[in-house]
Amino acid sequence: MLKNKHILIFGGDQFLLDEMLPIFKDNGAEITWINSSDIIDKSNFSKNTLEFENIKTISSYEKELTKLIESLESFDGVVFALSEGSLRPLSRTKTRITTSLFEVNCASFIELIRILQKKKKLNKGSSVLAYSSISSLLGLKTKLAYAISKSALNSAVMNLAVELTSKQIRVNAILKGTLTTDMNHEHVKNMFSIGNDSASSSELGMSTPEELANLSIFILSDFVKTMTGSLIKLDGGYSLN
Repeated sequence: MLKNKHILIFGGDQFLLDEMLPIFKDNGAEITWINSSDIIDKSNFSKNTLEFENIKTISSYEKELTKLIESLESFDGVVFALSEGSLRPLSRTKTRITTSLFEVNCASFIELIRILQKKKKLNKGSSVLAYSSISSLLGLKTKLAYAISKSALNSAVMNLAVELTSKQIRVNAILKGTLTTDMNHEHVKNMFSIGNDSASSSELGMSTPEELANLSIFILSDFVKTMTGSLIKLDGGYSLN
């Protein structure tokens, strides 16, 4: 489905991408993965794996990211997988926390697409995909700052979709629920312990990296050339409860 397509994956969790990247490759995609050095596993796609130390604060390192992107060939698709979470009650949700999460989860997306577009690195007919969260639609315990940042990402997706249609570039988002690989992380285990138990609350259970990869590939492919500005839920039905 992605034969002869060059896809940029920006950020992402090692547990998740270890399972997703081979599926992208099996579907014919040429992958360039940009992430911080502490995340990247050099054994996978080492030829097309690039380090960017300041990946979580890219708006402060515009020149460095611009230089990196200038060195690359143009892309047929982009997956924005960069994300940072935080579990904090209102009493501990200070401005610096909200600002920090907004920087990583939304502002970095806007900055990345801005630079790619400015440097003409998005081919006509490209598909841009952002990984958002079902938390952006729901009220959940201790997830105020995180949910706000993901809601802002949703809005950025819809507004960029409008702006980039004239360039024949589509922009969509997948709103993820809890994935099976998320259970490798301590903050997700803590979320379950305080009652945000999406697995037990969803009739269909947790989604898998394979499902996320397959849905992503479909959106990035030419099978859906007119879908843009869409927020697609992948949460096992959790948000329906």
